[in-house]
Amino acid sequence: MGVFDTTSPAGTDSMSTVDDRIRELKIAMQESLRGGTTEGDEAVFPGSAPSTAPVFHHRGLKGTTGARPASGQYGQYFDTTRQVLQRDNGATWDDIGTVIPAGTVMCFFQAAVPTGWTQVVTQNDKVLRVVSTAGGGAGGTIATSTTLAHTHTVASHTHSFGDTTDAPSTTVVVNAGAGSLVATSDHTHVATGTSGAETPATDSQLAGALAYIDMILGSKD
Repeated sequence: MGVFDTTSPAGTDSMSTVDDRIRELKIAMQESLRGGTTEGDEAVFPGSAPSTAPVFHHRGLKGTTGARPASGQYGQYFDTTRQVLQRDNGATWDDIGTVIPAGTVMCFFQAAVPTGWTQVVTQNDKVLRVVSTAGGGAGGTIATSTTLAHTHTVASHTHSFGDTTDAPSTTVVVNAGAGSLVATSDHTHVATGTSGAETPATDSQLAGALAYIDMILGSKD
């Protein structure tokens, strides 16, 4: 930076010394407003033509972490790699405008987490549940992608059935003089038949799988 001496020029300095001090002041202001870098990096000064009507334009720096200038210039920089606004404290770059706090976990419907995030791989093949208590818990044992099916098993059992035979009745009439004796023979019912056994059966009903989209979890670096 050019000379910036608030005690110069002195009242006793010659005119040639005074004009030197004025030029030094202009150089010092220009370097300061440009952020110590070349014209157009962070600030533009004078900024417009003619140079007799200077305008200061502060643009601010923006780019990847690798493209960020060295600290010590006291400027601001938006890091597009980590998506944070930083300030140069004279020795290092400090985060001053982190949009999302580090450690925040969010869902993303895309192939990979954005730059500045780390994918959480400890949770896999699960559904999301909304709770009114503290979050962060997990439970259940069946993976979401498991086919939804249930089975009915019919136990073995026996049916008995058959025919019934009814023997015809027999009537015998015996003459006995003036009267007659009537005798009727007994009859029987005979049950015959067979039994049949059912073989155990299994009835599997496929209910299908739930439609889904694949989400990933990311933790802010």
